[in-house]
Amino acid sequence: MGLGYYRRVYVRMWGDEKFRRLSRQQPNGQSLWVYLMTGPHTGPIPGLSEAGEAGLAEALGWPLKAFREAFAEVSREGLARADWTARVLWIPRSIMYNPPASPNVIRSWSDSYSLIPECRLKAEAFQGLKAFVEGLGEGFRKAFAEAMGEVARARVQEQEQEQEQDKSIAGDSAPAVGDPSPKLA
Repeated sequence: MGLGYYRRVYVRMWGDEKFRRLSRQQPNGQSLWVYLMTGPHTGPIPGLSEAGEAGLAEALGWPLKAFREAFAEVSREGLARADWTARVLWIPRSIMYNPPASPNVIRSWSDSYSLIPECRLKAEAFQGLKAFVEGLGEGFRKAFAEAMGEVARARVQEQEQEQEQDKSIAGDSAPAVGDPSPKLA
């Protein structure tokens, strides 16, 4: 089997009425991995999405316990990782199966990436995506730096604004130097 043997999967198939009438797959690792790679929770960034275990189990029609068992199997093989508290799902090898077609595709990741909740797993995904993209050539590397640099700059700007608001709020309620009486809120 040579390179290039792949098929695009129409994500909306999971919601197709006829598809949903077919007999359901029983909880198992292979079926779960296919769903994690192709389900409607996926977005433009290969392998990185916001999803919770209960929602995924419900979408598959599986009991939560069975979902957890199948996910443990997938996770043991290193095929997927999750931070269920942050609701972040990372499938490290997904980008190998669905590489960006052009630098513009990578540039489009910026908004989606900024919507993923902050957590250690998101940072790990960032490093995995960056490592893969670096092997694609200068145009892809530049697009990644632009797109993700934009996200980083926006996050820093948000943090600075939050700190200014905190200072402003603290300044409004704190007594002024030389003013012996605190201000009433």
